[in-house]
Amino acid sequence: MSGFDFREKTMIKLGDPYREMATTCMTRPIAEKKIVWKRFESEPFEGRRFQAKVLSGRFINSAASVFRKAYPEIYGSPHEFVLMPERYKEHIALDENWEEESRKKVYCMPVVVELETDRVVAATMLTKIEKNLQVEFTFAATHPNYRNKKIMQNLRAITWKTALSSGAEYFTTFIETWHDITQKWCIKDGWQVAGIFPGNFVRWKKPDQEYRGCTIHCYRFVRNGEAYATKPDEWSLTPEFRELWEAIERINKKIGQKGDIPPWLAKMEPSLLKDP
Repeated sequence: MSGFDFREKTMIKLGDPYREMATTCMTRPIAEKKIVWKRFESEPFEGRRFQAKVLSGRFINSAASVFRKAYPEIYGSPHEFVLMPERYKEHIALDENWEEESRKKVYCMPVVVELETDRVVAATMLTKIEKNLQVEFTFAATHPNYRNKKIMQNLRAITWKTALSSGAEYFTTFIETWHDITQKWCIKDGWQVAGIFPGNFVRWKKPDQEYRGCTIHCYRFVRNGEAYATKPDEWSLTPEFRELWEAIERINKKIGQKGDIPPWLAKMEPSLLKDP
């Protein structure tokens, strides 16, 4: 960005890199990085029964209730705050103060509200890692009484639009090994497989035990981010890690990624989403 001077901002003296890199990719001047959440909402759908929008203060209690019902396994983990309504204002951008919080808050929570009851029935959560120009698709949860395709399709559309308009160039996500529905979503959407992390997150086991759950990790580049990523030709890998990369690449070539937008989102009726 104009006006940003790396030499003025950093007061530390840097040594030489361990190895000369970025010989197989583009580079760019160091600049200030910003990820800003943009507000989207859907038209009312399912007979004007539901609407997807960003979280506001009056929906905090019902949003937390959705996660307690649909994703209790995260109790005791680094993300347990989504189960606790009293911690939402600290962490998550809210509609009432959107101009400020869309820039400052790390988390954004698109939700689906049942208009008659004025309660959240499904929610997702995005996490920004601003210095890395990265957005993580962290969670998706639907109240057990409201699990149908239309609700999640509209919520996923809002979530994708929010991520795509944020300024990020790198998306990541993790999927539970016990939830093959989201695994299938990721494959259809063109996410690239990064690997499986055994024991990556602490997970709750009813009634008062815990274990280490394993998660599948995926990534995708958007906004030409891949052009700045080093290529295998300049990597220095042991034979074991070279074999691992080749196996992952075989899988990812089968999945493929065509463009920044998943095919189902590109085909959706444009009037379904609006920018208030």
